[in-house]
Amino acid sequence: MSRPDELPDKSAPQTRTRKGWLSGILQLVLVIGVLAAGVLANNVLSSMSTAPQIRAAGASGVAVSVVQPDIGETRIRLLETGTVQVRNSVELSPQVSGRVVWVNPALASGGTFKRGEVLFRLDGADYRAAIDRAGADLAARQADLQVEQAEADIARREWELVNPGEPVPSNVAREPQLARAEAAVRSAQTALADAERNLSRVNFSLPFDGRVQATAIEVGQNLIAGQSYGRAYEEGGIEVSVPVNAAVLQGLAPAEGREAVVRPRQVLLSEGTVAYAAIVTRADAELDPQTRLARLTLEFTEEVPLLPGDFVDVEITGPVIPGTYRFPESALQENRSVWVVEDGRLARRQPQLVFVEDGVISALPFDTADGIVVGALNDPQEGDPVVSEGDVRADGERP
Repeated sequence: MSRPDELPDKSAPQTRTRKGWLSGILQLVLVIGVLAAGVLANNVLSSMSTAPQIRAAGASGVAVSVVQPDIGETRIRLLETGTVQVRNSVELSPQVSGRVVWVNPALASGGTFKRGEVLFRLDGADYRAAIDRAGADLAARQADLQVEQAEADIARREWELVNPGEPVPSNVAREPQLARAEAAVRSAQTALADAERNLSRVNFSLPFDGRVQATAIEVGQNLIAGQSYGRAYEEGGIEVSVPVNAAVLQGLAPAEGREAVVRPRQVLLSEGTVAYAAIVTRADAELDPQTRLARLTLEFTEEVPLLPGDFVDVEITGPVIPGTYRFPESALQENRSVWVVEDGRLARRQPQLVFVEDGVISALPFDTADGIVVGALNDPQEGDPVVSEGDVRADGERP
């Protein structure tokens, strides 16, 4: 029988098998780690090798579109906003005092009236009584004059009987008394005419076709002569006031006589586009000290259904400027400047703009170098290198 220490060891093969399995796993992990490190290193090297290529591409210049301006004449047209206002308004001020006994329905804000149409009537009883008194006084003065004339005739005949052939002295002929009586008659006649005129003034009217702006007259109200109780203006007596800056005023000079078109701001859709012809009649001689603006005044050449206070769009036809440069409005940069390409680099220009219409700018001639850059640029700087991508037309379209 063998001893226990002489028996074969059955666990030894199992131990060797476990060690081999662990060794294989460690080798696999090591291989994966090496591969991952290689991939990471390759990415880092790739990124480092491409960075100079981006810088090199940037150094060649940003692609831009350029335009060569069209050269020709430009007619200036000023597009502004104006306000309709009354040229002259008349105060509703009675010439006599009295209580209002009747008011025309047209005497209301916005109401219209005809020339000579009575707008309100005052109580005329006191004025009719004044006419009666003036008439009676006139009759008395005329009677006094007749008495003086009769006495003067008697005095002259008596003088001629006593002093035949001699001239009658003025005091004997009662000439002073006659003159006083005649003056009294004329005064009475004037008083009667005044009373009759005052009676006619109880009917208030105006000598033109017009429109009421405002009124504070009601039946039963006592009005005082000379005080204002409202305003009215003549039909067709409206104009348009347009504020403009000094540069625009100089560009239109002379502004007087320039033709214009006035369009109401709010028009019913059924009416379509409405426009009225007007003429610039005057321009302010100085700028407003607060706004630094001057005002152009336009008068309509026809009757228009506009009201004071209406806002309108105004288009004034200005002079023709020859030799202007026309290019797309999309070329305009901040501060009304433009970029041009000069020897492959950006250069800033500050042209003097004269007109903008339908996306096209007109400017006085300036150095456009190799062309005007169209469109927005990303943080452009003076002297940045650029590459012209292609030309566009002055209206912004490609040929």
